[in-house]
Amino acid sequence: MTIDTIVRTISLILAPVVMISSCSIFLNGLLTHYDSISARMGAMHHERLELLEALGNRSSSTGPTLGFSTQRIHEIEVQLPSLLLRHKMIHNSVLVITATIAILVASMFIIAASALTNSTLLAILALFTFLIGTASLLAGVILTTLELSRSQREVDFEVQHGLSLKKEDLMK
Repeated sequence: MTIDTIVRTISLILAPVVMISSCSIFLNGLLTHYDSISARMGAMHHERLELLEALGNRSSSTGPTLGFSTQRIHEIEVQLPSLLLRHKMIHNSVLVITATIAILVASMFIIAASALTNSTLLAILALFTFLIGTASLLAGVILTTLELSRSQREVDFEVQHGLSLKKEDLMK
């Protein structure tokens, strides 16, 4: 094996590294988003429990916060299932991107094996493995885009619902 062949082989093996780096950056952002949704769900669940406890501790009296509490409980009960679905979608995206990284690392080994053995069959397998990794990355991006679309609808619901409430509704 000559120096030129070794350098060319290393260059071929490093081609998937760019994709792996991109996937790692993308994965880091997804994990941050995943954690953010988890924290938001936990806070909303805790808020709901506190509001339910406060309503349970009230005697039959009504006050200005009673209407707000029931409205907020309703809002949380509508939003939590949607957040749970978004959480699952991001979870799936994380799994797909992690699998993408594994596929791309495997393609690096197949590229090295095809270069060392000078096997056309392994070279074709390396190409298909790389393309499967690329397709897997696309699937992760699509899942993330779908989740982002749901995110917009949830923010829209929360704002529109809040704006639709009148002071009289909260005083009930």
